[in-house]
Amino acid sequence: MSTTQIHSLIEKSNEFYTRRSIPQAIEVAQKILTLSGEVKDIEGMIQANLLLGQYHNTSAKYQGDKTIHGKALTYLQTAQELKESSANNGQTMDILLALGDTYQYQEDYSEAEKYYAQALAYSKEKKDLRGQILTLCGECQMLIQQNNFDKASVLAEKCLQQIKGLEEQDEVLLAEVYLQLTQICLRKQDYVSLLEYCEPLLEISRKKQDLEKELHALNNLAIYYGVLADYKKAMQYFLEALDKSKSINYRNITAQCLINIGTIYAHFFNYEEALARYQTVLNDYGDVIETSNRAIVINNVGNIYFGIDNYPEAKASFAEALDLAKKIQYKEMIALAMAQLGRTNTAMNQTEEALVMANEAQKIISDMGDVNGRQINLLNLGNINFQKKDFEKAIILTSQGIAAAKRMKDEANEIRGYQSLARIYKELKDFEKALDYQLVYSKSQEKFAKEQLNRQVMDLEIKYAIQEKQKEIEQLTKENQYQGLLLEQKDQIVKQNAQLLQANEELRQFAYVASHDLKEPLRMIGSYTQLIFRKHKDVFDEDSTSYYAFVSEGVHRMNNLLDALLRYATIGKTDEEFEEVRLNDAIELAVINLRVRIEETQAIVHIPQLPVVRSIKSLLIQLFQNLISNALKFKKPETQSIVHISTEEREDEIIVAVKDNGIGIAPEYQKRIFVIFQRLHSRAKFEGTGIGLSICLKIVQRLRGRIWIESEVDKGATFFVALPKMPVDTNTN
Repeated sequence: MSTTQIHSLIEKSNEFYTRRSIPQAIEVAQKILTLSGEVKDIEGMIQANLLLGQYHNTSAKYQGDKTIHGKALTYLQTAQELKESSANNGQTMDILLALGDTYQYQEDYSEAEKYYAQALAYSKEKKDLRGQILTLCGECQMLIQQNNFDKASVLAEKCLQQIKGLEEQDEVLLAEVYLQLTQICLRKQDYVSLLEYCEPLLEISRKKQDLEKELHALNNLAIYYGVLADYKKAMQYFLEALDKSKSINYRNITAQCLINIGTIYAHFFNYEEALARYQTVLNDYGDVIETSNRAIVINNVGNIYFGIDNYPEAKASFAEALDLAKKIQYKEMIALAMAQLGRTNTAMNQTEEALVMANEAQKIISDMGDVNGRQINLLNLGNINFQKKDFEKAIILTSQGIAAAKRMKDEANEIRGYQSLARIYKELKDFEKALDYQLVYSKSQEKFAKEQLNRQVMDLEIKYAIQEKQKEIEQLTKENQYQGLLLEQKDQIVKQNAQLLQANEELRQFAYVASHDLKEPLRMIGSYTQLIFRKHKDVFDEDSTSYYAFVSEGVHRMNNLLDALLRYATIGKTDEEFEEVRLNDAIELAVINLRVRIEETQAIVHIPQLPVVRSIKSLLIQLFQNLISNALKFKKPETQSIVHISTEEREDEIIVAVKDNGIGIAPEYQKRIFVIFQRLHSRAKFEGTGIGLSICLKIVQRLRGRIWIESEVDKGATFFVALPKMPVDTNTN
């Protein structure tokens, strides 16, 4: 067996590993080890042991079996011993990193730190930036495992700046750093930054065909959209992540996806599908999920049984969740499970048992703040005191339970609280208050029922989409099999890229079509509503007139929203080319378009002499019209709006500042304002659709620029727009 043949096998093994076909990769690496040992090829033996160590670490991670890390460590230590007897230092860095990773997986952090320190010193000595960044990423991962997120964040940001400082960025390293940053954001619940890092991670991982990083990006994006309650997008990403995790047998991620998909189904009140996912996790993946997650899943199962009035099964599930939580001293779950048991005991008329459980839960909850379960337990105690005829205490506890439910956005228990207060005041014969709370309960219940219906409709839409997607996959599979007999792999890639471009274009056109086509039926609703009012207004009572006003206002608001969505969808579809544009011309036209609004508010807009930029004039007018309009909208009461336009010239761009003296924006909300449909104020306080600044962001991206904000509450806001500068004409005489 020649050295060339061994190298060929190494390449084959790496190919299997790239596709995450771990068993095949291990099989080939084992063959390399045997053959290189037979011909005394030390370098081949080092490489084989290194590969086997790395592959077994990955296998352990995917299988959730930490014992496999011990086998990986044996191979890596052998590789290190062989390296010490070899004159070639080719694999030194990779061995040190792999040893650090292995000890980290085994949670032996002192040993891991020792090898990472050696790797960092070696990479600095060799001026190996790749090695330095990979080492820092390993240390970052270790800090994340130890919940030291701030220090991990500093390391990851340092790596990111180093990579971005290079003339030619290494996308593989960039993806590794983005992976660390997404994990940090997820643990810190910084969902705005999570999206910022997840999207490029997904793009790079798909480009580089790094299935594992793509899987993490999909899963984290699904979580992001789940937090936003955009369950359609969340489900789309979870299902894709589920398929990919199963394809490489990454059992831990598969279990996470199933749990989250089950939770979305529970939000849709599709208890059958939710229960099926949870049971699959408990039966097939119980060995890879942590005890804390197992307790959460079992608690969720209990919630489902409670929701379908199967109280004995609910009680058994909550009791099991409580036992697991006690074993690991998971206080939040102990409190929640006790509160759930108290609620279930109450539903089963086991009042004494419910009281014992509620009192025990309250002891734990009292010094923990607003943890999930507090609202349930307060309502339980209120109900128990009602049954004991201590109405004053029942009112206090129930009111506290409602307040806690509001803070935690737990609508179901908030509604439950209103119903309890109505019942208490009725028993006290305070019929006025009883009626008030009954009305609040009825309205809240009606709103909740509508939301439940909407979610059930969404569930049907997702089911239909999944069914259609499955048909499409089956059809594409048949087509691909047929094409595989006729085409080389390159032709297949070209075809898939064309399909992707078409899908992207269809997605881009969706918002346009939806907003454009919906306007016609909306116009009809508005017109016929006005006809009805004109024809019958003489017989309308006060309620009917109010209902007409609600409909008219809703049509007007929906029309404005569709107009804004249409503008958002059509940005970038202009055929205009980049040209020389005087900023004064664009901004003065924007001010003319806003003349009526400016005169009504008696606002002042200061426009100095501004430079020329390379841009698209129509988009610039729309951009500054939106920014100035935004400044006029969010003015301070009883204060004249003053808007200052200014510029700063840099080497290759012009920074335009639009500064106002309005109400300002708190720092924690400043990243949200450019997200479509995000509103920081109620519609009653400030009109608008929540699309204006999203349009600004999209315009700036089309103009190859940047946009950001600096602001403090009550101190106004300044929007900065960076635009490409006109190039210097070197041919001028």
